Parts: sequence; structure tokens; C-alpha cells
Amino acid sequence: MKPPAGRIHIGDRVDLPGDGTGRVVAERLVATNGAWYYTVALDGGATVERPDYELRRRDDPEDLR
Repeated sequence: MKPPAGRIHIGDRVDLPGDGTGRVVAERLVATNGAWYYTVALDGGATVERPDYELRRRDDPEDLR
């Protein structure tokens, strides 16, 4: 199963409120409720998992693929 079109993808740079910025390294679907969770490698070295609604994709020119 793939996330809806226009959503966050693996490799995207994102902002996490309270945690800073990082890059999405994994995604998973919660089958019971259809929610998408993303694992983000933060710029400081930590890794966190957050639901899609907490992430904001960065649109900086240097972050374009």
C-alpha cells in the first residue's frame, strides 16, 4: 500500500514541531485506522517516528530531489 498522492515520501526533508528538521527514512501504514507514520532521521542524529499530520515538508531549493 502506498501513501496518498501529494503526501510525504521517503527522502523528503521535513520540519517536526519541537524536534527540529530531518529526512524521512521509513514509512508504515497502521492497518487498523489507515494512518501513516514516518520515521525521521533528525539533523542532530536521533531518529523519531511521527504521524503524517505532525510533519511539514520543507520546500527549500537545496532540499529538492
